[in-house]
Amino acid sequence: MNKRRGSKQQGRTTRRSRQNTDYETIIFEVRDAVATITMNRPEKLNACNLKMFREIDHALASVEDNDDVRVVVITGAGDRAFSAGVDFEDLEFKDLKESNAFIRSDARMFRRIENIPQPVIAAVNGYAFGYGCKIAIVSDIAVASDKAQFGLQGIKVGAVHVITLGRGRGVLGRNRLGYLLLSGKTIDARKAEEYGLVAQMVPHDKLHAEVEALAQSIAGYPVLAVRAIKRMLHRGCDDDYRWEDLLSPGLLLMEDVKEGRRAFLQKRQPRFKGR
Repeated sequence: MNKRRGSKQQGRTTRRSRQNTDYETIIFEVRDAVATITMNRPEKLNACNLKMFREIDHALASVEDNDDVRVVVITGAGDRAFSAGVDFEDLEFKDLKESNAFIRSDARMFRRIENIPQPVIAAVNGYAFGYGCKIAIVSDIAVASDKAQFGLQGIKVGAVHVITLGRGRGVLGRNRLGYLLLSGKTIDARKAEEYGLVAQMVPHDKLHAEVEALAQSIAGYPVLAVRAIKRMLHRGCDDDYRWEDLLSPGLLLMEDVKEGRRAFLQKRQPRFKGR
């Protein structure tokens, strides 16, 4: 993309908005040192599919070595959902090769969120279930609308959130994480703030303005100090991905997961058989 220079502000070069329109599942925009990734499948409540994982990863990779980008914001399109989780139509695998490919794309995106030098802020504007909740957990800061809801409901379809089991303990603590994973219940934004899942809850109509102000504030701080904090926040976390690489491909092939997927799509109660 061509870079157009504007006036100096807070020691940085202010740039006009630049938007990449080549993506199918996200909107990617860079403005004034802040890159914003908007998950853009509102008709599916911004559910994550394989293409979305890859496009978010690509967008993050494009700013990773860009010193002009100081902060990344991830949010959801529309007024209802941040991301309602995985797209169940994309969760059917016939063998280990296919489930491995899915997990590699999934893990690559989440690793990128943690490993890019820029802090990542999740602006949670609605439902944050499954993968949506996981993005909030692995981001450096999560700010939620007072209309947001959170849940890790994989147990209802026989799925196991391996990365969340590792990351969530540090964010939520074992008991609260266990409650969300094993009960399959959802919590509102106020409870999420109490749990430590989000740093701040704000009125729905103020969410994006609050996150923009926070992002610009962070962008104005000394870049080396900000990046040192980012690296230390995620120190020692890579082992969780090794467990996901080992366990998740096989877990996705369980008969109960396949039955859970079918039941969800058919809008009926699953009939689990413990295999």
